[in-house]
Amino acid sequence: MKTTKTLAQISSSKGFQLSEILVNWQYYTEETVILAYSEIKRRGIQINEEIEKLITAFSEAQGKSISQLESEFFQSKNVTDYKDYYNTLPTYSEISNEESHKLEKLRRDQMFQRQALEQKHANKDVLYGGLWFVGGLVVTLVSVSSGKGGFIAYGAVIFGGIQFFRGLMKS
Repeated sequence: MKTTKTLAQISSSKGFQLSEILVNWQYYTEETVILAYSEIKRRGIQINEEIEKLITAFSEAQGKSISQLESEFFQSKNVTDYKDYYNTLPTYSEISNEESHKLEKLRRDQMFQRQALEQKHANKDVLYGGLWFVGGLVVTLVSVSSGKGGFIAYGAVIFGGIQFFRGLMKS
C-alpha cells in the first residue's frame, strides 16, 4: 500500500522530507509525489542530478512528463497551478478538537513522567553523592588523624560533592 500525504503535511514538511518522497517515489501515491515536487519548486530548492533522474523515472512509470502530470492533477482540483492549490490550504489545523485534547493529554502525561524520572535521578544523585562525599571525608580524616600523614581520598570527596550538588540543583 502506498503512502499518501495531504497538502498540509507536504507544505509543512522540511526540505529533506520532500526529497525523501522523491527518492522513494514508488512508496508514495502519485498525488503525494506531485505535491512534493511542486512544493520543492515553490520553495526554490535546488534539485540535484540524482533527484532529477528519480523524477524522470517517476514520469516514465506514469507514462507522462512531470509537467503534464502536474497540470492534469491541478486541473482535476479545479485550480490552475500549485500556487493556487496551495492557497486553498485552510489556515486552521486539520486536527479535530477531540484529537487535539487527546494529544494535549498525552503530552502532559509524558511531561509528568519525564519530571518524575528526573526527580528520581536527582534524589539518587543527592544520596550517592552525599555518601561518596562523607565516605571520602571519613577515610581522609581517619587516615590523617593517625599523625603519620595518610591517605587523602580527594577523588571521592570531589566526585561526591559534585554529584551531591548536581542532584540538589536538579531537584
